[in-house]
Amino acid sequence: MARAPLGAEHAGSPAQWLLSTPRATLVARGGDRLSAPIGPGQFAALAGAAESALRAGPAGAVVVGAIPFDETTTRAHLLLTRVERRAHQPGRRPHAVAMALQEADRPPWPPAATAGPPLPRVEDPPPAAYLSAVRDALAEIRGGTVTKVVLARTLHVSLPEGRPYRELASALVSSLARREPTAHLFSVTVSRPHPDAAGAVLVGATPETLLRRSGDLLTVTPLAGSIARDPDPAVDRARATSLLRSAKDRDEHRHVVDALQRLLAPLCRTLDIPAAPRLHATSRLWHLSTPIRARLRRPAPSSLALACVLHPTPAVCGTPTRRAAALVRAVEPVPRRYFSGLVGWMDQSGDGHWVIALRCGEADPRGLRLYAGAGIVRGSLPDAELAETGTKLATMLGALDDAHGAAPAPPSPADPLPATSPTGAPR
Repeated sequence: MARAPLGAEHAGSPAQWLLSTPRATLVARGGDRLSAPIGPGQFAALAGAAESALRAGPAGAVVVGAIPFDETTTRAHLLLTRVERRAHQPGRRPHAVAMALQEADRPPWPPAATAGPPLPRVEDPPPAAYLSAVRDALAEIRGGTVTKVVLARTLHVSLPEGRPYRELASALVSSLARREPTAHLFSVTVSRPHPDAAGAVLVGATPETLLRRSGDLLTVTPLAGSIARDPDPAVDRARATSLLRSAKDRDEHRHVVDALQRLLAPLCRTLDIPAAPRLHATSRLWHLSTPIRARLRRPAPSSLALACVLHPTPAVCGTPTRRAAALVRAVEPVPRRYFSGLVGWMDQSGDGHWVIALRCGEADPRGLRLYAGAGIVRGSLPDAELAETGTKLATMLGALDDAHGAAPAPPSPADPLPATSPTGAPR
């Protein structure tokens, strides 16, 4: 008997993976699982397994999925599958995302008549503990152990009994499609966070593309250094200008760009890195961004192999990478799992698009855990870093308020200054 086309048996099933840019939305509803043992070398082994599966797979096969922050603690979730692609204008993305989610034939979360009071929320670590961790990190920086480290904190939101977490994840994506017009939206079924969980869904709206490969052309767009936006256009402009002039933020950004340059140089024939960062706007933050363009040496590594070489960058971990990662594991009370990991796809030519999982959370039967981090460098102020994580958490909290029936958040401020355009829209 002839084998059904890859993914055909999952037609009409709930989305297992979704990645949406302002101009296209990709969806996969199932496929063949690819895996490698948890531990050092997991990422490299996965890249090899994905390349082999694509070579042996039917025409049109794609590998999609999510890669964790730390290969020694969490298993990556990759599928060999086919994807549905919906092209759309930026203003039509909410409709395209809604159509992709409606095909799963699920009810809205929750029905409007049952929307209730604010859901219980617990910060982990609490603000005081996070401030202490930042001060300890600054001591490590002064002592020369690291030059930068990114420290994350979480917010756990308990769900009402009987509320299905998968429907919540779909509702969050729909809200983010309206709230975050320039972000890369994602929703991915991932491994269980604890033994008694039926499953989990990673969902978010990231501003950052790690890389896009098209043939031998590689684009990498790191973000590091940020400041909260303001509803007043004049104040917002002033804050953006202050970010561009901030010695502390430019130093934080330089650590990221320098590290990427060292990693990319041996792999590239040409490497174009602007001398100074530019501004990138989201609904709540201004970021410093440096768009890097390169031509890869032949034979060009696949997009997933490249992603595994670069990940985790100093933008989400620190520098030197191994020391910063060890400090993260020692200091953060809650494992990051897929937060600050990667979400993306790779096709049979090795081309692909991988984004960093930021402004995100994981929904499971116990609740919704949100994540946010801040880069700590010499000159960082603990209170300012805590406030930055609060601003980042607000992206998902606003979407949660929409989903739970609370009053919507105030509109995002206007974008008074030119900002870099999002890169890496799926073809």
